[in-house]
Amino acid sequence: MKDWQLPSHSGPYELRIEVQPKSHHRAHYETEGSRGAVKASAGGHPIVQLHGYLENEPLMLQLFIGTADDRLLRPHAFYQVHRITGKTVSTTSHEAILSNTKVLEIPLLPENSMRAVIDCAGILKLRNSDIELRKGETDIGRKNTRVRLVFRVHVPQPSGRTLSLQVASNPIECSQRS
Repeated sequence: MKDWQLPSHSGPYELRIEVQPKSHHRAHYETEGSRGAVKASAGGHPIVQLHGYLENEPLMLQLFIGTADDRLLRPHAFYQVHRITGKTVSTTSHEAILSNTKVLEIPLLPENSMRAVIDCAGILKLRNSDIELRKGETDIGRKNTRVRLVFRVHVPQPSGRTLSLQVASNPIECSQRS
């Protein structure tokens, strides 16, 4: 999970955000209740689809919270993805930790045209004091309240290699509205 700069398309494959998230989402702290899943601007939830994949095998879509203001996209130090569960959530997912980054793994299924409705992802704001105890973290992220949803998929190739594609959403403002 080290290489954060990946293409969104290669050859016949393209990972695309069909429905972008709203530009504002109130992130929540661990000590308070969830604010629910990230919504789409037109109602509903963001939708991600892998185009050009014709195999009949499911793949795993990974989702993490990335920076929005840096030129280089990387995991956000002060925000992380939070798995949403409940009666209104139709998408299955589970949390995993890859290279110290929390990711949501969401199945992309051939029977759904390799399309996933992202109704299972919220945004968690980590406490500044917890982050500042980590080696190498600075004060930069404290005021940085803009994030992106970053989606990644690994497509197995006939050669035995794996093609990794990644796409990031439009920026989302996570601060409380004044």
